[in-house]
Amino acid sequence: MKHTLIAIFTSLLTLAAPAFAQQPSYTLDQLKAFVALTPDAFRQQVKAQGFSYADKTVTPEVSMIEYDKVVDDQTIRFMKSTYAESRAGENNIQLSLTDKAAFERLVKEVRAAGYAPAEKGRIPGGETYQEFKRKNDVVRFVYPAKDSVPGRPSYTAVVWR
Repeated sequence: MKHTLIAIFTSLLTLAAPAFAQQPSYTLDQLKAFVALTPDAFRQQVKAQGFSYADKTVTPEVSMIEYDKVVDDQTIRFMKSTYAESRAGENNIQLSLTDKAAFERLVKEVRAAGYAPAEKGRIPGGETYQEFKRKNDVVRFVYPAKDSVPGRPSYTAVVWR
């Protein structure tokens, strides 16, 4: 039975492989699901979607793992931050895109889901951000600096648990 399930799962992945080669578009619900995953489950999910390991930082307070993927000359980067239990409310997922249209679709989805504009500001380095809140949920959208590398702007969505 176990071997049959593995064979079926492998067949499904093989059939779905062309879809993984396309530029994925992530929804708010998918990003929230990524935040809830354990680091090991997160690794499995992003690897199954064709992402490659990029970096890892581990301290007593936080573990951050990064994966990236280039599709159709667009770069997608995921970073999952998992904090020590005393700071678990800061656990988040960051999705960085060079595809402005996919980023704007996510912004529209957040607005349509009833999130209200909240804090706005500038990050050292020139990026600007806009947070949206709904009850205890927070989503931050970070826009590239005006002088970002031409053709390679990075649009980032940060979703907290």
